[in-house]
Parts: sequence; structure tokens; C-alpha cells
Amino acid sequence: MVLETMMAMALGLGPESNKSQKERCAPNHASGTMMCVNRAGHCMDVVVDGQKTVALTDDATGRRVNAIEKYFDVCWQLPNPVSTKLRIRSGNGGIYPTYIGAIEKVDAQVYALDDFDPKVDSRLDQVNGVRLEPDGTPSGTWHLTSERPLKKGEYVLIVQTFGAGNWDRQAILVNLDPALQPGAVDKGGK
Repeated sequence: MVLETMMAMALGLGPESNKSQKERCAPNHASGTMMCVNRAGHCMDVVVDGQKTVALTDDATGRRVNAIEKYFDVCWQLPNPVSTKLRIRSGNGGIYPTYIGAIEKVDAQVYALDDFDPKVDSRLDQVNGVRLEPDGTPSGTWHLTSERPLKKGEYVLIVQTFGAGNWDRQAILVNLDPALQPGAVDKGGK
């Protein structure tokens, strides 16, 4: 057993690699607000350039993406490519819709999967100089800005949504394309 564990660690396969994507990304089964404390995005809704995130259920894709050493599980995806200058609307939703409360801030981190080489890199590095800025009030859309243009390719986009009550996060597998136009601006209400 020790030899098997050491071999799995050397190959970048921890105990999580034995789990199916459904098991890895299952919501917390506690009651009340405790359903949300694993911060796996089950207590929020995210829309990127008009597309609502959906659960990443494909085991092969889940194994491939989650085998990369990082501090989060990728449990969500977008069905179609989006702009490298995307717009996000994030807020309350999911299995405990009032968990976050009034939206105060939405933040994002971006990780380029196409640039990751397991022979060279020991872990996935965040793309520097990327941030979200509000188009109006926090309940409206937020647009992605970056110091350097993002290239076409596969990324993990982590959206963290902070509210008056709490926060949650979704790690989302996305395909970005600079040829696509970002979603519509929504300045939000008061």
C-alpha cells in the first residue's frame, strides 16, 4: 500500500484521482448553510458571456484537469467558447440560494492549461495581471481585464463571489477565444 501511494504521488495522482468526477464534486451533505462550506460553487450561480456554468460530469475530462497539482477541484464548465474579454454575472443561487447575500465583490483567477507541461512544471501557475472590474453595481456584470492579451485556448477560470452574508467559488473549465465578442454590459440595480 505504501509503495502504491508513493507511485501515485510521483505520477501526480493522489487519493482524489481514484474518485469519479461526480464524487469529487458532490455538494456537502450537511444541513443549512453548512451545505456550502466546501466552497465548491454549489451555492451560487455564474453566467459568463451569457452562458450559465454547468457541472463538469465527464470522468475523463475531470481526471485530466484535476490530475494537475493545484489547490482546487474543477467542477464546472462552459458548453461553448467565450471571449478573452469576457463578462461575468455571479450571485446567489444553487442549493442554498440566500447563502452569499447582497453581492459586494466578484473576483477571478485564471490558469492557462495549454501552457502547462507536466515534464517541466510541478504545479499549475496563475496567469498574472488578470482582474475583474464592475460595469456598474456589484450585482451587474463584471468584465475581465488583463495586462497582457490572453491567447486562444483552454483555461480554468475561478470565480469567487463575496457577499454580505458569505462567499463561494466555482472553478470552471473554459475555452477562450479572442475573436469572440464579450457579453452585454449590465450595470445592475441598486
